[in-house]
Amino acid sequence: MRYALLTYVCCPVCRGELACFIASEKSTSISPFVAERALRAPIAGAAFAPSPSFHSPSPLAARLTALGSAAAPERNREAAVESGLLICGECARWFPILDTLPELLPDHLRDAGRDKALLETLAATLPSDVRAMLRAPDNGSGADDAGAHYKRAEIGVASKVDDPYRFFGPGYSAPFNPGNTEFTLYLISLFGNVVRLLGVDGKSSQAAVVIDSGCGYAWTTEWLAKSGLEAIGVDITRTYLEIGMKRIGESGPHLVVADVEHLPIVEDCADAVLAFESFHHLPNRSAAMAGYARALHDGGAAVLAEPGGAHEEAAVSKDTMQKFGILEKGMEHEDIEDYIAGSAFAAPEMHYVLHVSRADLERGITQAAAWRHSLFHGHIFRIRKSASITAPPREGSTADAAEGGARVPIDTLRQLDAELRRTIAELHEVKIDLRDARIAATDATQKIEAMQRSAFWRAREAWVWLASLFGSDRGQVR
Repeated sequence: MRYALLTYVCCPVCRGELACFIASEKSTSISPFVAERALRAPIAGAAFAPSPSFHSPSPLAARLTALGSAAAPERNREAAVESGLLICGECARWFPILDTLPELLPDHLRDAGRDKALLETLAATLPSDVRAMLRAPDNGSGADDAGAHYKRAEIGVASKVDDPYRFFGPGYSAPFNPGNTEFTLYLISLFGNVVRLLGVDGKSSQAAVVIDSGCGYAWTTEWLAKSGLEAIGVDITRTYLEIGMKRIGESGPHLVVADVEHLPIVEDCADAVLAFESFHHLPNRSAAMAGYARALHDGGAAVLAEPGGAHEEAAVSKDTMQKFGILEKGMEHEDIEDYIAGSAFAAPEMHYVLHVSRADLERGITQAAAWRHSLFHGHIFRIRKSASITAPPREGSTADAAEGGARVPIDTLRQLDAELRRTIAELHEVKIDLRDARIAATDATQKIEAMQRSAFWRAREAWVWLASLFGSDRGQVR
């Protein structure tokens, strides 16, 4: 774990600041893709990284503050934490760092036996008074997590795999899939189109922070980091991240084992969130969206590239759910509206990447046409955090609703936005009708002009003229 990550992570349960106990450190090769400095990088040989500013005073927080090392920001590229603990100064929970990979899971999703064994191995180096104040994980918690069985299935997916090489093999070369050029190019093309929607391409080098939610083998996180961004990959399956780390090497991005529904990222730190073919595995999507909104700066965007509502009916999805117990449930625009209800997000945008002809453009692109001409078989959504939308206050909050000026209630804003989108859609249909009428009138005019230029028409006009000379009514148009 690189020390720069300490700036961004927090307790997944109480969202308190985390101290870092360093059981062992490893030297790393210097990489231009890793942030040059980290405010909480310690001096060499320190047992604790520099302490954060704990918001709530407690005996543990005071002790951790006293144990904190002096800072040596330039060491971020030189070393990483190989093993150790992340300790919450507020609720006294602790979380393991194993083989440079931190785990920030809520109590009911942790490996209790493994974590207990780790704590025992650290007994000789961890101050006894600190250890005495630590809170043991409550593995009986999580009764309110209705989707916990899906999450445990993902955490333990390796135990259900018959052929590990075939199942996990693509992770060692991701996004490149040997023998499947079409899927490889699809992934790269989709990523290339989605990443522009993050809105971070104008940021200075490593200034923009992007959370890669459900990053899997972390190739998207890797590409974001190598593009000059401070990328943080989050996934609940440790096996996927470990494979990604083997592929990437020491110059990799920040990776964290965590539950996206209990996102362990501090408030107001991220410029964008990416969910690339991952959000459809989440059971409680409203909780995930609330976490995104909390972590994002005002104006920051969450971008989702996900399958549509029919996804769970596909044979491969049914097979995955039955064999591995992993949730496979797609989504539509109205579903996204439901997921963000009550959070500080503006109305969702739906983006299309189309392959159309000039004639298609002249006829106008309706939603049905957009589906028909889309280059990708899923959906692309973007949702922006907006300070003008009032999110529900945290439990126990005494904030005055009138403080800081009146704000429009979120339900009213959503109603106005829905009405606006309906009006725009109706105007678009009227525009298409007028265009069709104009095209039909033009076609009729061209046909009449062509007919008037024909030999038959000229002969008929001559006959009418002759008939008029002799007073006959045979040439009159009836």
